[in-house]
Amino acid sequence: MSKNKTEKLKMFRVDYSVLKNNKTVNGSVIIKSVKDSDKIVKLAKLDISTKERVFIQDVKISKIKSFSF
Repeated sequence: MSKNKTEKLKMFRVDYSVLKNNKTVNGSVIIKSVKDSDKIVKLAKLDISTKERVFIQDVKISKIKSFSF
């Protein structure tokens, strides 16, 4: 992204599942990002792994949905 070009950030709801202590944990997280699926997945996996205290590789993204408030 160049300095002169600004992109609008949008809100996305990301549903996920992780294997934690031999149990599947399902949840969702809200991410504010540009509309680029690679960036959304990276930000979501980082946020989820920090929140759930698991490795990034263990996070499985099931659905990404944009919404407005």
